[in-house]
Amino acid sequence: MKTTVKDLIGRAAVLAGKDGLAREVRSPQVNRPRLSQWETSRDVASSIVHLQPAEAAHLCKLPKGERLHLARAIMRKHPAAIVLSGAKICRDLLDAADRASIPVFKSGNVPRIARTLEERLSPRVGLHGVLVQIFGVGMLIIGESAIGKSEAALDLVLRGHKLVADDVVMLERNDGGILGGPTDIGRDLLEIRGLGIINVRALYGESATTDRCDVGMVVELDEWKKGVYYSLLGLREQRYRVLGVNLPYLKLPVKPGRNMATLIEVAARNQMLKRRGIYTARELDRRLKQRLTR
Repeated sequence: MKTTVKDLIGRAAVLAGKDGLAREVRSPQVNRPRLSQWETSRDVASSIVHLQPAEAAHLCKLPKGERLHLARAIMRKHPAAIVLSGAKICRDLLDAADRASIPVFKSGNVPRIARTLEERLSPRVGLHGVLVQIFGVGMLIIGESAIGKSEAALDLVLRGHKLVADDVVMLERNDGGILGGPTDIGRDLLEIRGLGIINVRALYGESATTDRCDVGMVVELDEWKKGVYYSLLGLREQRYRVLGVNLPYLKLPVKPGRNMATLIEVAARNQMLKRRGIYTARELDRRLKQRLTR
């Protein structure tokens, strides 16, 4: 989705560079550079640069020659726009921005701009599956059609957990992790074969759903196959790669008599322990090795 500076600023006051309001913003990140290290700063081309009050004050205090040199250097890196959150900015920066047609505007809500950029420009992908938040851990359940993903999700909702998305889960990168949510048309809905489409929020209340959550683990439901080896200890940590991020991954074989909702809930609890550095399988392996070496 093409995003211009004009799309972001809303009613913000434009101080300079009005001719550049149609400039395209290509980076989902708001850059907050240190002006004292500007020459070695990372590439900010086509991104929004946020000059915080301390940095704007630093620029204003520089001698005239240094101030002009730094203002021109900022424009040479071709940022899409510069946003200010403080009250004071020097005229030299505004004049340089006018000459380069780089918009400078003032906003008291830079976090809103950052959220808008993430929503519009972060890489996104739709994945067939179900996303449920269990004890604060986003569990992305995948597997073949009719394997029982939605039924497991419904059982988890009945246990007090939250449905995030069913059928198509929209995933995007967010601060090094993966954020998941529903499609606009599928929000709050769960499809159960034989029963049809149900509205989880309408049936069980607002606490039964949530709009988005971080994906903490991927669980694949797989039909039990005779002769296939399934790990009993879980010593080897597996990963599932989504949008360049490696997420913890677990394959659960589906078989009559196995309660998949219970197993997924336990997997979420176990992942919470791992985040605290508690690896049960590794501890058992350590004890066995100690016993064998005695």
